[in-house]
Amino acid sequence: MSKVQLGEVAIEHKETCKVSKDGYPLVGLEHLLPGEVTLTNWDEGGDNTFTKMFRRGNVLFGRRRAYLKKAAVAPFDGICSGDITVIEAIPDRLLPELLPFIIQNDALFDFAVGKSAGSLSPRVKWEHLRNYEFELPNLDKQRELADLMWAIDATRKSYQKLITATDELVKSQFIGSAARRGFSDHAVPIRRCA
Repeated sequence: MSKVQLGEVAIEHKETCKVSKDGYPLVGLEHLLPGEVTLTNWDEGGDNTFTKMFRRGNVLFGRRRAYLKKAAVAPFDGICSGDITVIEAIPDRLLPELLPFIIQNDALFDFAVGKSAGSLSPRVKWEHLRNYEFELPNLDKQRELADLMWAIDATRKSYQKLITATDELVKSQFIGSAARRGFSDHAVPIRRCA
């Protein structure tokens, strides 16, 4: 394992949309969810001033208010806000599948917050982010780590779905039970003191 700077193994992807934006999904800061590794929310069409392009596999890093910990890998090509830094792995140095987990970690966000400038809406620039140092193993070990991290992420998402389904089942049982006893969905029996 060797210590590297982010800018040695990844670049800021700088591409501007010079054609029609029709058909491209649009991603703003509001679509990046704290702690989520994969982008799951975006807009289709609509008026906007976004011109920054990203490509499938790029990591979208919310550079404004970095303490919110917003960063996610893009599952498609699209257009994003200027408050998002688009980061791309250098494939012969950093496995692109590992990049989202390097970006989406507390140490990097702490570093980003420390380098942010501005009082009301602090932002961090790529020029500062690129200096973030971390330990990076060889490409074979990176592949093992990426496989493990994606498996953990899939397990976490499955667990979240299970919790949501269980919650819905409990709610439906409660509502069904209340209906059988003659209460409406929102009615609550009230006992009056004598």
